[in-house]
Amino acid sequence: MKNLSITFVPRLGELEVEVVERKGIGHPDTIADALAESLSVAYARYTLGHFGAILHHNFDKLAVLGGTTEVDFGTGKLTSPIRVILNGRASMRFGDKAIPVRDILEAETQRFFSSLFGDSLNAERDIEKHWFVSSASGPGKTRWSTGSRAHLFTPRSISEVKGYDRLLNNDTSMGCGYAPLSPVETAVLALEGKLNSSDMKQKHLWLGTDIKVMAVKTHGQCGVTICLPQIAQYVSSLESYQDNLAAMQSIIEEILGELLPGMRIALSTNMRDNIAHGDVYLTAIGSSIESGDEGIVGRGNRINGLITPLRPINLEGACGKNPKYYTGKLYNVAAHKIAHRLYGETRKACEVLLVGQTGQPVVEPWHTLIRTAETPLDEKRIKLIAEEELTRIPQITEALLERKVRLY
Repeated sequence: MKNLSITFVPRLGELEVEVVERKGIGHPDTIADALAESLSVAYARYTLGHFGAILHHNFDKLAVLGGTTEVDFGTGKLTSPIRVILNGRASMRFGDKAIPVRDILEAETQRFFSSLFGDSLNAERDIEKHWFVSSASGPGKTRWSTGSRAHLFTPRSISEVKGYDRLLNNDTSMGCGYAPLSPVETAVLALEGKLNSSDMKQKHLWLGTDIKVMAVKTHGQCGVTICLPQIAQYVSSLESYQDNLAAMQSIIEEILGELLPGMRIALSTNMRDNIAHGDVYLTAIGSSIESGDEGIVGRGNRINGLITPLRPINLEGACGKNPKYYTGKLYNVAAHKIAHRLYGETRKACEVLLVGQTGQPVVEPWHTLIRTAETPLDEKRIKLIAEEELTRIPQITEALLERKVRLY
């Protein structure tokens, strides 16, 4: 294993100050991430099933642009569609066989929005798709090329499919991970999960999915700000809106009390509301993507489901990238796996950074940087754990295709 650096840091993970954010499943940026990943999985499964390999593709520059709505108490509807910018690159052919890329992506887009919003929208009518997917090779290909770029998007046989015979990094990039989550991080993740659970939605039909949680911990106190959209169809009046919000505040305080016992909690909700002027977070479908807002891949949660600016963090947009050899995707997942395994053996905080060079073996990072609190493990054992997890990177691809890995 080359260029391994292990640093022992006293009190690593003891966080006196924290800033933790989660954008819920209906937030426009989370929608963009989730859709991009769904498109990648759909395309990868198709090419794997038909040709025995995942062909070159990336949909990580996708964007979702808001429509317009008419909303009032008791009623809400989309008046112009949500626009999806299907942007990226993909192999359109394998040998002499055409791949129905547009059909695959547009069908998956329809399925995705129907699954996310159910009867709140008509995916056929309310989703407008704009096509910008190409099969243009990046810089480096010339008319004399005979190497891997020559037929990157038009492989004539399985031997010309990138990553089939040798797994090489597609980019010079990095990934990072840490373990464990702090109590505040765990609480933020769990709180959004509970609020967006099917059980909660069945009990509170008015509660939308574009729930955002921001927590700031200082000096033993945790301030939590939450945005809670209400679906107009189920809210008959301003009084009903206020009653819903008050009831949900009580529920959230109870949940946070269980998740963060002994910590002083200061809860704020829907801070933009101006009741006197009738300005409230009332929506047609439960998400700001319905009107004016936009979502772009990579602007939301990191792969542990959180945005944590005071922790090791990577700005790479992992969703929509090819799951076979994209450095910024695989190394983020692998770094978290190494960190969690080391924590599992030592119960000591751990941070891992993996840096890869384009064109070099995925399982052999250019640099592996590990920071951990004082631990009973010697450097030899730490190195062995890191090496074992790196050799398992090909298994991450399988887990991604089975949707067993959190990315947002």
